Amino acid sequence: MGFAANQARLTAMVSRKSDLELEAQFLEQHKLFLASLTNGFFNVQAKLEPDSPAAKLLEARIKQLEQADKILDMHLRRVTSQQEAVSKELESTSKLVQKNIQSSFGLMGGS
Repeated sequence: MGFAANQARLTAMVSRKSDLELEAQFLEQHKLFLASLTNGFFNVQAKLEPDSPAAKLLEARIKQLEQADKILDMHLRRVTSQQEAVSKELESTSKLVQKNIQSSFGLMGGS
């Protein structure tokens, strides 16, 4: 690829890396929110009779929140994996751009 194409690719990968970092932050925020809700439900449930309908309903909601947390974990692992791949590709393309610069300036310096 030429210098311009490599530079465009580099810019696109930096943008993608930023998008993935933002998505990971959102997922972490959602996980914290779910943890907060779960904690609140546990606190309310502790004040109830264990066999009461309200306690059973809270137990069901807690299980739903735990399942949602697992789904967010899966998404976060996917995003982290994509971040690692983009970082490697970014490093590779950056080296290629540096080689292009060196070869371009090497030709100019040799004239």
